[in-house]
Amino acid sequence: MQREFEEVLESLWLGEEKKVCSISEISKFCHVIVEDSLLKKMHEEKLLAYDNSNIYFTEKGKKVARGLIRRKRLAEELLEHVLDIKGDRADEIACEFEHAVIPEVEESICVLLGHPSVCPHGLPIPPGPCCKEKLNNVSQTVHPITDFKVGEKVKISYIRPTTHSRLHRLSGFGLRPGITIKIHQKKPAFILLYENTEIAMDIEIASNIYGWIKKEE
Repeated sequence: MQREFEEVLESLWLGEEKKVCSISEISKFCHVIVEDSLLKKMHEEKLLAYDNSNIYFTEKGKKVARGLIRRKRLAEELLEHVLDIKGDRADEIACEFEHAVIPEVEESICVLLGHPSVCPHGLPIPPGPCCKEKLNNVSQTVHPITDFKVGEKVKISYIRPTTHSRLHRLSGFGLRPGITIKIHQKKPAFILLYENTEIAMDIEIASNIYGWIKKEE
């Protein structure tokens, strides 16, 4: 699909969120010029309908826009809360992400983030099939490892320390994304097992480690 089409559809979604649908208002959100010739092409592709002053979604167009918005806002969550990338650079990456990412990557990121419902700006993230499935399969949801029960095996998805010294300490334990740990004890000290080694840490430190339940193979 043409990039210009996607830009207009995304802008129309933003317009609907703000309860506006006029061409002049939608144009304010758009990174391309919303010319009549462009709208005509999109109408021919059954992506939208329009008249002299307003633009409206078709069912096909809204489905495409929903996917674009979902990918962009998931990217914003990933960049800000996991990779600690903010500002203009984050906006630039998120904009490319929405146009290029494949569905499998989109779903993996959503699971990784714990199926977030809003982006860093507080705007809703349209849910995907994986979000609906989590209602029946909570093991696919990412949580701090402190949320899991004693005896559960957890695969670490990411570590989000509040300070560099804390990250250094966790790295010193050999903990990193992708490894599987077992919750051994939660009180009075938090203890986990990793490669036949017991690792004890403060509950506050442990809460910086996120993961999901490891499926038995």
